[in-house]
Amino acid sequence: MEEKMEYEAFKESVLKGLQEKYGGHATARVEKILKNNGKHHDGIVVELGGGKGSTGMFIPLEWFYRPYNGGNTDMEGCIQIIAKVCEEHWETDCVRELLQKMVCWERIKGDIYPVLLSTKENREMLERVVSKQMLDMSVVYIARGEIGGRCVGIKIDRRMLEIYGISAERLHKQAMENLMNDGYQFRDIYRFVVEQGYPEPEKLELEEAGKAEKTEKAYILINAVKFYGAAGILDRKLVREFAGGKNFFILPSSVNETIFVPAGDGSGMEIYSGMVKMVNEMDVDEEERLTDHAYFYDGAEDEIRMCA
Repeated sequence: MEEKMEYEAFKESVLKGLQEKYGGHATARVEKILKNNGKHHDGIVVELGGGKGSTGMFIPLEWFYRPYNGGNTDMEGCIQIIAKVCEEHWETDCVRELLQKMVCWERIKGDIYPVLLSTKENREMLERVVSKQMLDMSVVYIARGEIGGRCVGIKIDRRMLEIYGISAERLHKQAMENLMNDGYQFRDIYRFVVEQGYPEPEKLELEEAGKAEKTEKAYILINAVKFYGAAGILDRKLVREFAGGKNFFILPSSVNETIFVPAGDGSGMEIYSGMVKMVNEMDVDEEERLTDHAYFYDGAEDEIRMCA
């Protein structure tokens, strides 16, 4: 039985195995990539050269170390699976096309979208990407594409503005134009959950002043692709028309969606902020968390404010 390696030794063995497998036909190296909320991931970058041109992909090593360490596969199996992923990737043109579009503003501008991230948890990333402040969140921008049937987003850093020859204001304007045509909808959250195949949840009950009261209907705001859809609250016209002058609490369910709950006179904000924090800790992956508190939409003022 193969003796299991510690992570650092595993990482070096994967790299060596890929280099031996491909010889001079491809290069492999280990890189660290910064993801949302300050999370770093080690990954293998395998770049294919030769007649097919140079193209590469980042494969998180944790995808393979966990099954390896758990005894579900051996080192040879890890090498074979990584190679298969790379070869399937190289046989498609979608990655190459996206990267080619990335360097041309006229080609990529229709795929630029804003996303919302926590300012506090992404300070390292915000040093290099184009961003705009909104309360305790930051608007950053991605070039969005599809690889293998899944949405992917490449964040726009400040160097890209020089390549495009545009200003940050022009980037933001284009991203907002695309956002407004991204298929955003307010959906009844309970009906939406059932449509996703989950059992119908019980209506949320809050205990206040010694008396339990059922909340009014809650709504989820999502875009058509269900990817970084929390940015929908940037479309003030969309929010204003939905709210119809009424007050709402906005619960950042994740970076992908927000939940709107009627707020009445605004009382109970502490309960909702506590709820957001609890759900984050229990059910939301760290990289997908937006913030740990609720926001208040003032229908009369058409303004979004932080809940204390």
